Amino acid sequence: MEELDYLFIYEHKVRELENLCLMKYELDRRGYKTKIVYIDDARNAMEEYPIYHTRVLCTMACYDNRTLYWHTKEFVKFDKVIDLQWENIVYAKDENREDAYKNYWEIGKEVVHVSWGIQNVNRLLHAAHMDERKVKLTGHVGMDFLRVPLNRYYLSRSELFQKYDIPMDKKVILFASPYYGDQLTEEYIAGMCRAFGNDWPQYYDFMCESQKIVLSWLEKLCKDNSDIVVIFRPHPGHPSKMAEELEKKYCNFLIIATESVKQWIVTCDKIYTGNSSVVVEAFFAKKMCQLLFPLPTTQGFELKLITDSQKIISYEEFNKSVFSSSEEFPTPERSIEEIYLIDWNTPNYIKFADMAEEVLKDDYYLLSRKQLRGYKKYNMAQYINRIFVGMKPIYRWYLSILNNPHISWKIIERQRTIREQNRKIKIQFEQEHVHELTSEEEIQRIIARIKYAIEAK
Repeated sequence: MEELDYLFIYEHKVRELENLCLMKYELDRRGYKTKIVYIDDARNAMEEYPIYHTRVLCTMACYDNRTLYWHTKEFVKFDKVIDLQWENIVYAKDENREDAYKNYWEIGKEVVHVSWGIQNVNRLLHAAHMDERKVKLTGHVGMDFLRVPLNRYYLSRSELFQKYDIPMDKKVILFASPYYGDQLTEEYIAGMCRAFGNDWPQYYDFMCESQKIVLSWLEKLCKDNSDIVVIFRPHPGHPSKMAEELEKKYCNFLIIATESVKQWIVTCDKIYTGNSSVVVEAFFAKKMCQLLFPLPTTQGFELKLITDSQKIISYEEFNKSVFSSSEEFPTPERSIEEIYLIDWNTPNYIKFADMAEEVLKDDYYLLSRKQLRGYKKYNMAQYINRIFVGMKPIYRWYLSILNNPHISWKIIERQRTIREQNRKIKIQFEQEHVHELTSEEEIQRIIARIKYAIEAK
């Protein structure tokens, strides 16, 4: 079993990996042993015993028992948990609602939660009734990439455009889509209803209709202006069929899901989004970003930081903005500061590392044996299986029979079939999400770029 101080588990590569590499860089620099793994890595999912023991597990989210088990399955043994809470911002209707999905339940009440700003701290203390010592205000580590000296981390405009065959002499417009695509299954929508209320389908309808209108604006822009290239960046994990159809029609409309949105923000000429925190990333990068709202947002779902923002509601306004050389930033700084800690002196990754060290060293944050057992909610068959797996000598004997091709008892053949089906399901899922996988080589390349950006004279 590999011993670690911190194990980071991520879900969406473009959203999280660079941020995790920055955290890893600083913790490694301080002498700790760290590792980054993908949440649905097939090899890890097939492990029946822990292959890692980490003193602190850093999760993408930790809403409840189910969320934590999704991260850890059986391959991780851990003592403490920090929820990095990449979904820090909630819908307006959930700000003060005590039974909101993101207020945490079961084991989610017991772990440490990172907050980007004072608004989320207040929500966790007053609406979610969290332990004050387990709510940590660190700011958003990702924003550090947008300020000196870490902004040297990114590819230059010429390097990025050459990588994607984008002509250097074109005006490049980024639309960072806030929409959940247009391919959600009924099962996914039902899950969102359970989490955010039965009015979530109305919000999804708003997103689909808004996307349709915005894409028509982008189509007209591309059709009328061959000297403009539009980069459509899908919301992580949510492809758009409508956008894919547009890409087939126009060579100056490109769908690019790779690279972090920050990489595109720092290199594109104009940035547009909607009901999204992308506007904040543009603010920290000191780049102009405008908000496209052809339709009014479903009541209760507009982000609080957007409420006081200026919005573009027609194609005429959008077209004027594209060619304007003088615009005002749409979101007031006071609205941003409430949700994202603004500190131009101390980087957020330093604040995070200081906090992570505190959690590592202080036994106050230890999870009890009861808590570590209780978050795994097995059904009866799973429970019996785990008892069997726990009887290691007998289980190893069973595996030796299972792996012996000369033994063809009916019960063994059936078990082989079941295990092979489970293995294929896990491998197929990983293959469907291969774009989310990383490697030690990629991680080290990212960290090398971070090291250069921070340490180069």
